[in-house]
Amino acid sequence: MLIFKKIDFLFFSYILFTFIFIIIGWNSTVNPINLLVIRSIILISIFGIIFLAEKYKNNFTFLLRQTYPLILSGYFYSETVFFNKLIFSNYDPMLEKTEAYIFGLQPSVIFSELFANKVFSELMYFSYFSFYLLIICFTLAVFFKSKDKFIEGVFRLSASLYIFYIIFVIFPSAGPQFYFSFPDNTLPDAYVFNNIMLLIQELAEQPTGAFPSSHVGVSVIVLMLSRKILPVFYKLALIVVFLLILSTVYIKAHYLVDVIGGIIIAPFILKISDLLYTLLPENIIASKTNTIK
Repeated sequence: MLIFKKIDFLFFSYILFTFIFIIIGWNSTVNPINLLVIRSIILISIFGIIFLAEKYKNNFTFLLRQTYPLILSGYFYSETVFFNKLIFSNYDPMLEKTEAYIFGLQPSVIFSELFANKVFSELMYFSYFSFYLLIICFTLAVFFKSKDKFIEGVFRLSASLYIFYIIFVIFPSAGPQFYFSFPDNTLPDAYVFNNIMLLIQELAEQPTGAFPSSHVGVSVIVLMLSRKILPVFYKLALIVVFLLILSTVYIKAHYLVDVIGGIIIAPFILKISDLLYTLLPENIIASKTNTIK
């Protein structure tokens, strides 16, 4: 017997919705069979997690049961590059012109040139990396604070990430580090975290998802979620998010307009996530005879 919860319906809905994109772009998508094979393996694994969480009830299985969409979000972000130009062409030329029109220059290029210092660069790379730490720390902090708030918070955070990924399919853009030519796409040098971020970029980063910045938008959403239930975490996270926002432009992962877009859209995405949490069913029981109760 499997019990499906709101977080499962969110995840399966995203799988189904993006499966449509894969089918539509079958001839233009790179290795669509590979995508389907990976998704099949993921789905089998998720059913296994759900089964284990019901059979062996403890904090670890409960935590894994609720957070697997977050754990898999990195893969699904990288996956968007395979079908993010099905509807529209890349918007980077427009974003570049918008930057030049508003600011009279390219902020990501000038920012990194003006502060081309290894110590500052190290701080910026670490701040960009702190996005992952922010999500992990928020998740664990709310987990130990309140199980009910944990379930709601993780759902809203997961939903926000996946909503951003759908936006990236509709609004494809690569970002300065992928769009600009040499030497404008050259990244600042640092000591350690530049190598760590380069490794992460090689493994997961793709020329996709620049506008609006999910790094910035999701970080703002974490602040919004933690403000009432985790006041101490919220105050500490404010500093982290501020530096993270600077870092997205400094290391040329985003245009400045991406950052502005991420900040503006974050409350709206959180509202949609709230609505999904209210509307999606919970505790739907699938029996051994494959009927739904």
